[in-house]
Amino acid sequence: MNENNTFQELVGLGHELLTNDQFEEGLSLISDHLTIVTGAERCSIFIYEKKNDELWTILATGIEKIHVPSEKGIVGYVFRTEDSVIENNVAKNIHFLSDIDKQSGYQTLNIIACPIYNSKKELIGVLELLNKPSGFNEYDLDFLNVFSGYIGSIIELAPFYFRDRPI
Repeated sequence: MNENNTFQELVGLGHELLTNDQFEEGLSLISDHLTIVTGAERCSIFIYEKKNDELWTILATGIEKIHVPSEKGIVGYVFRTEDSVIENNVAKNIHFLSDIDKQSGYQTLNIIACPIYNSKKELIGVLELLNKPSGFNEYDLDFLNVFSGYIGSIIELAPFYFRDRPI
């Protein structure tokens, strides 16, 4: 990943997001950009729902909606601790939730995940990428942490996208 090109592309994506008034399209743009730039196969955006104390996906590439109790899995760990995670061998991670792979038929090899915050710096979810062939690194994590700010902003503005219908 070339650092100069990556951040130039990020500026271009920011412009696209500002000119796009469709919530789902904005999330798809983010997902597409993240997977292209990092080389990951899949992207998931988990949002915390306090009522059920779970994280659920508002976006999950290649799979239907996922619901995870907030104390389970690597996304639960990231949510509880607010620490980002790079795990290039999920089979060795005690937090890895293999049930989702079993249900979906997808094999997760490596994961990178970071917290998502709103503009008040309140934790609202987790951003996760899966299966980068060469494995994830610290540069990917720095980029993901910057990107989570875009996602937090879009999620926070979601009620404005859906003025005429419930989210």
